[in-house]
Amino acid sequence: MLRPTVLILGANGRLGAACVQAFAAAGWQVLAHMRRAPGALWPGGARVVTSPLADTRSLVRVAGGASAVVHAVNPIYTRWDTELLPSFRQGMAVAEQLQARFLLPANVYNFGEGMPARLLPQTPQLPTTRKGQQRVTMETELRERCAAGRLQ
Repeated sequence: MLRPTVLILGANGRLGAACVQAFAAAGWQVLAHMRRAPGALWPGGARVVTSPLADTRSLVRVAGGASAVVHAVNPIYTRWDTELLPSFRQGMAVAEQLQARFLLPANVYNFGEGMPARLLPQTPQLPTTRKGQQRVTMETELRERCAAGRLQ
């Protein structure tokens, strides 16, 4: 039986590296995408992918057959204004072309300084920072692509 394949974008970061370990332990074939040499020892079978995120065609070719894409790309905070949304859109484009499920980790920036102690699905997103506004934009674009049937 064939093992499912996952492409982990940003595999060299904390979340990405944890995802590489978790998916490998669960029996998935792992494609670990990164911009620089690996900072961690990879489990057997994990394959490093270095195609640039902006080169969607090349990345899709290398990751052909992946049924899931984890977007663990997290630019340096001082570069969020220029890198966050473009890298997010590139990740969605890769997943869309692969017809793969797109996984995006959430955070609390969306809810602003006045967020309640317990967040629920219906908790309004009222960002009070630029980073929070960017996260709301990300999630809005993701919902729109899903609603249009372009992404899951």
